Amino acid sequence: MSAKHRSRRRELVESIAQGAVLLSDGGQVLAINDAARELLAIPEGARTRTAADVLTHPALAEAAEDVRDSGEPMTLEFDHSEARLRVNVSMLRDEVLVLITDRTEEHRVEELRRDFVVNASHELKTPVTGIQTLADALSVVSEQQPERVPELVARLGDEATRLAALVHDLLDLRRLEERGPVERTSVDLAELVRRVVAAQVDRAEELGVELSVDAAAEVEIASVAGELEVVVRNLVRNAISYNRPGGTVHIQLRMNGNGEVDEEVELLVADTGMGIDPADLPRIFERFYRVDPARSRHTGGTGLGLSIVWHAVEHLGGTIEVDSRPGDGSCFTVRLPAAPPD
Repeated sequence: MSAKHRSRRRELVESIAQGAVLLSDGGQVLAINDAARELLAIPEGARTRTAADVLTHPALAEAAEDVRDSGEPMTLEFDHSEARLRVNVSMLRDEVLVLITDRTEEHRVEELRRDFVVNASHELKTPVTGIQTLADALSVVSEQQPERVPELVARLGDEATRLAALVHDLLDLRRLEERGPVERTSVDLAELVRRVVAAQVDRAEELGVELSVDAAAEVEIASVAGELEVVVRNLVRNAISYNRPGGTVHIQLRMNGNGEVDEEVELLVADTGMGIDPADLPRIFERFYRVDPARSRHTGGTGLGLSIVWHAVEHLGGTIEVDSRPGDGSCFTVRLPAAPPD
């Protein structure tokens, strides 16, 4: 083979966006691009002269051999060096071309979507079954034990409320995950916080939790009012629900910076509740993850609140942090860009 042909072959392989390896009929590496080296986890400076040097995964080596013998193209998918790879192996005249695609992120998204459908179906099934059971019981009790009707009607209402909350949270999560760029408007975050907290006063009193707000009279920022409200409502609701009788929830709003354009606004929601174990902290923003499943069922939690908060904060260009210790309460800190309104 002439030097000109070898050069053209290398240029062809290197021009391919996917990982690419070209092998001779005898199993020699004729060309390999940088993407293939990275995907196959080939160390810099390592030997790459033969198929055995680069096709280190058994399934890939076997596929290349089978395609060389049969001439029929083959596609396979496997895990290699913490990556999910899809590989297409085919003949290019009398040479073997191996094309490699990184599907790690796609595979992760597919797993998340599959898990989400399973979890959502399970969560929806619980209140739906409860409503069906209570409806059946009412049809019997209304004639035989009419004094029990108010009790069953109240329980039916609780299950319907739980179902409605779950559906609303699912819709909020879907909207946040699919939404593209949005137009920001002037929002008084201090007024929004006070309004959301006022709507939670009755529930806080019912659970024996004291609410307090520390915020300036007005904090105007350019943002998305609906998504800000979702963040504040879910954080305050969680802080109340996972608190203790006689506990407190303190909401603070403050500005960081010196008046420059790049300053940020901080929203802190601190409670004196049960706290979160360090082992659970990395997972609390996962959909349907519950630190205390029994407590969540008792409080009517859907397991989606913090996931919704995380998506909303990310969409607003902010960050969220958690400081918590078991038995010593939790403090969620949301930082948002405080670009002044036009």
